Amino acid sequence: RVDALSDRVMFRLAYRNFGDHESLLVNHTVAGGALAGVRWYEIRNPSSPFVYQQATLIDPSVDYWLGSIAMDNIGDTALGFSVSSQSVFPSVYVAGRTASDLKGAMYGPLVLVNGSGVQLNSYHRWGDYSSMSIDPSDDCTFWYTNEYYAVTGSFNWATRIGSFKFDACSTH
Repeated sequence: RVDALSDRVMFRLAYRNFGDHESLLVNHTVAGGALAGVRWYEIRNPSSPFVYQQATLIDPSVDYWLGSIAMDNIGDTALGFSVSSQSVFPSVYVAGRTASDLKGAMYGPLVLVNGSGVQLNSYHRWGDYSSMSIDPSDDCTFWYTNEYYAVTGSFNWATRIGSFKFDACSTH
């Protein structure tokens, strides 16, 4: 069992100004039935805010938690998070949506790295760190980092860093 820290946002609010609108992205862990899920929101126009879209990414057989979200220069969104269950070692997954997808849709997830061990003597804590960021050099490439377990042990997690971009995104 790992503390999901669902009572707080675990990564910064992501902000984009597109000229005709502003977007704020945020996520947190929620109860997704018997297991945990990642709830995400896009809030528009901070001076008069409203929830533009929202959804919960869940799976009935695994926990999703400790998410991080970002948006590229054309509005494509990527969400990364930790995954585990009784049959899945702590792993790193990502999901995404294009700006033209239906509101609230998030597709995937894709496996960034499968874990191959578990954490022992954890005090019910996980790393509390997950970072989805946009590369400022092209404003298209998502960089994601999170932890997983390569081998069973105590406090000997590994970190995976991955990058990807959506096909339609191009640099300004």
